[in-house]
Amino acid sequence: MEALAAVIEGTIISVSGVFIFYEAIKKLYTGETTHYLDTSILVMFISLVLTTLLVLFLNHVAKKTNNMVIKSDALHYKTDVFSNGAILVSLIVIYTTGIDFIDSVMGIIISLYIIYSAYEIIKDGVYILLDAALEDDIVDQIKQIIEEENQISSYHYLKTRKSGNTNFVDVHLVFNEGISLLKAHSIGDRVEEKITQLSSKEEWVINAHLDPYDDSFINDQENKN
Repeated sequence: MEALAAVIEGTIISVSGVFIFYEAIKKLYTGETTHYLDTSILVMFISLVLTTLLVLFLNHVAKKTNNMVIKSDALHYKTDVFSNGAILVSLIVIYTTGIDFIDSVMGIIISLYIIYSAYEIIKDGVYILLDAALEDDIVDQIKQIIEEENQISSYHYLKTRKSGNTNFVDVHLVFNEGISLLKAHSIGDRVEEKITQLSSKEEWVINAHLDPYDDSFINDQENKN
């Protein structure tokens, strides 16, 4: 649900970016002028300060929880900060120079930023909905952790996926002959602990199968049959 909510909110944000782009182009061609500059500048300044404080708070919470919905909310208000800032700058420029088209130019720039930022949120959400594997660098680090254990001769069926704030890892560990079950469990626990330390901000669900020999060939044959 978290990923789906992020995709929906990201889509809404991108639509607002497209609308801002359309309005900016429209104003550029029609040559509309801006009125009530004094009042507009004051209102936009107050709005910019309040929205900036809200974004700082949401970013702080998002970094601690890694929650995609909060990240989407932070992005939503962050786009407000940039759009309000762009509007404030353009109003000041118009007030001091009388150049009206600067408002449209700033609108086009900020709309493109909004659309790009929304795309990043949508992409991350879609990857999670599709049960995409963890990032390549994380998977490489997991492999390195396993390969550093001398008592593990090989491994197979390493599968990873991400769902919201939880990372899932499933792997078969093949141990050297003669190792005791207690020792194998101890090594398996150590591997799991090292993996969880790769990102302490996220939850980990690790399913490590302890194999006395490489049974991947047998399992592959059974799956074919």
